[in-house]
Amino acid sequence: MLTIRRTIVLLLLAAATAILMPGSLSASPTGDDLRINGFISQGYMNSSGNNFLSDTRDGSFQFNEVGLAINSQVNEKLRVGGQFLSRDLGPVGNNDLRLDWGLADYHWHDLLGFRIGKAKLPMGLYNEGRDSDFLRPMVLLPQSIYDETKRDLLVAYQGGGIYGNIPLGFLGNMDYQGFLGSINFNDDSTLVETLQTSATTLVRNPALGGAPTNMLTSFSMENNYIGGGSLTINTKLNNMRLGASFFTVDNDMTFTYVNVNPVPPGTTTAPKTGTGTLRNKAKTVYSIEIPIGRLTLAGEYGETDRKQVIFGKTNIDGSSQEYYAMATFAVTEALSVSGLFDVYYNLKDDKNGTEFAANNLKPNYYAYRKDWGVGARYDVNPNWTLKAEYHEVRGGALFMEAFNANGIEYNWEYFTLKSSFNF
Repeated sequence: MLTIRRTIVLLLLAAATAILMPGSLSASPTGDDLRINGFISQGYMNSSGNNFLSDTRDGSFQFNEVGLAINSQVNEKLRVGGQFLSRDLGPVGNNDLRLDWGLADYHWHDLLGFRIGKAKLPMGLYNEGRDSDFLRPMVLLPQSIYDETKRDLLVAYQGGGIYGNIPLGFLGNMDYQGFLGSINFNDDSTLVETLQTSATTLVRNPALGGAPTNMLTSFSMENNYIGGGSLTINTKLNNMRLGASFFTVDNDMTFTYVNVNPVPPGTTTAPKTGTGTLRNKAKTVYSIEIPIGRLTLAGEYGETDRKQVIFGKTNIDGSSQEYYAMATFAVTEALSVSGLFDVYYNLKDDKNGTEFAANNLKPNYYAYRKDWGVGARYDVNPNWTLKAEYHEVRGGALFMEAFNANGIEYNWEYFTLKSSFNF
């Protein structure tokens, strides 16, 4: 009930602000007005074979977001603003109200601006707009690049950044960004819960000095830093966009465990402490978007060179490979249809999962995922959007084990519906 109340309060605040501040929906460069924007969405997910992002095999309505953004143009160069977000996606979010982003932005010149605060991470072409249904044709962004289970890692950073736009003559112009800061991990994050499960397995492994009777009693992950940047070329060739982005991130893990059945029986050992690290040494994404009349083609390719060590054992050391191709056709001004082919490999040099299966004693298809999806979007009016899509998937990578404790099936499907309203 408490989380429902938080959502209701947020909606009432948005409505009251819009009523009491008639000019609030249009920004003023002189700072005379605030700009108030928001959105609310509700989705439904159903899957066969495996759960996807929540308990979806019996269908789930635990798929919603409510957001309220407030911006003020203090003067011609300085803007301040932020967005509060309440979301629920299976076990994550539970409609708790959180600060999605909040910053001060000083636009000194078209060539150079500065941001400080909590800002969206500039990764790929679409990450900064991932919370807005109105900026994408399908319900979810392609998961190989924009993995929803790693949202805490990918959505935003806290720190400082620079940005600007550089004219390129006949080529068009180039947007650039650079940033350095840190990130916070929520306790209900799928990433944290999955790493906690891995730590539990490892402290029970006798080959590592553990014991089957060991039990994990606490787990935490702290970020040391994240830094990177992006380049996007906006060409004059039919508004085609080309992009490249990069970031590096370093995290430490700490966990404690006890032996619940030591010798002599009936006693418990004192807690022991273990540590681990998760380092994305380099994540790179290369992007292209090509509008051709009513057709828009988009594709992105990424690699993540990372190393994960838990309890002194290296679980992962190498580069993943991820890519997708997506086509969207505007049938009418209101209706569009999309097709997607989306691929992820846990290790690019082990595409069939042979090495993964040998090291982890799990089926080889846990190491990759291939997704074929089709979808439709209908804009009822400028403020209301409906979406539906269907996916056929092969493989079980991208933290599928977090939602399928009894194992993952190779062939599976999922279907989604979503309705979104913005103001």
